[in-house]
Amino acid sequence: MIGNGLSLALLTGAAFYLLFKKLPRPVRRWMTRHVLITDAVCMLLTYALFGGTLVALFAAAWLGLIISMMLFIMQNKEAMDVVETILEKIKGLFEDMWSWLKTKLPANNPDLVQEK
Repeated sequence: MIGNGLSLALLTGAAFYLLFKKLPRPVRRWMTRHVLITDAVCMLLTYALFGGTLVALFAAAWLGLIISMMLFIMQNKEAMDVVETILEKIKGLFEDMWSWLKTKLPANNPDLVQEK
């Protein structure tokens, strides 16, 4: 249920971002200046569009967090530098995990190959 809400919120947040970038500049400027109103409207629309269920409530809560973060990053350009640094570190961690996993695969490790 929480996972369903999170996945719905991520998809809705991505759609919000794509639509936000297509809006006229004065509308975008107004939305970034009035974060609380934008956040509340998006949360209420999400809850109403997803049927008013418990999953919709979780999706609306997650979406509220996602939209707040997106609008904060759009307001503060230095926050974007922090986000890019965090994403680079996460990417490095995944690359390290992938290289570690490749060493553990049976094709690369003859000790793990089972003989029949």
